[in-house]
Amino acid sequence: MDDLGATAWKHLSTPVRDATGERLERGSLADRVREAVLGLIDQEGLSDGDPLPATGTLAERFGVSRTVIREALSALAALGIIEVSNGRSATVRPLDPELVRFYLTRAIRESRDDSFPTLMDVRGPLEVRAALRAARGFADGADEPAGARERLEVLREDLDTALPDSALYPRLDLQLHQEIALLSGNRALQGLLEAVSIPLFRAMQEVRAERDLHGTVGSEHTDHLAIIDAILAGKPEAAAAAMEHHMRAVESFEIIP
Repeated sequence: MDDLGATAWKHLSTPVRDATGERLERGSLADRVREAVLGLIDQEGLSDGDPLPATGTLAERFGVSRTVIREALSALAALGIIEVSNGRSATVRPLDPELVRFYLTRAIRESRDDSFPTLMDVRGPLEVRAALRAARGFADGADEPAGARERLEVLREDLDTALPDSALYPRLDLQLHQEIALLSGNRALQGLLEAVSIPLFRAMQEVRAERDLHGTVGSEHTDHLAIIDAILAGKPEAAAAAMEHHMRAVESFEIIP
């Protein structure tokens, strides 16, 4: 059995029944086919603009009717994963970060636990990895990203100037972390951090409000400078350690609802 046949078998070979043992309706079978098509896209390494096999080919391979295939493809099109055009095979659409952003923002908001620790659970390891990878780009012998040093130096100066500004500093804080994610050179890592940018910025504003209230403004700035300096010095381990210290400090900060 070839890889695509194995994908079909994995998703479709088990009898389609609900919790009571009754056979499911066609809509549920379409859901299974949708999962199988997602597996096909992943296994075949299909990317932007690549065509899927024709509807008839998919129907034969998965052992279902063309109607079920069309329902599954329509569902994937509605999710923005593929594009379906009359008279042509469906094609894979470019990645839409809004889909990931929507899911993560909602998952964080609806977490049983407080949303701030949930956000930090997602964010912390990614930020540490981003700082480490960003610093590698400035290490001896590395091909330093064009304009990156200037952007970080400008951000450093802007953060210095904006420290007393409770509205501006959180925006520059977010910009710094986005720049580090960009410099990581890892598109997936950057996309995940970008996906949580809305709840992240909200949390930054709330943390700043608490710092203003309790007169503790400044420690976060010291962390930011240490991270920037380690990255610019091309010291990956130091950058990762500085970011980890920063994440732990932020995570331990109590936000009063």
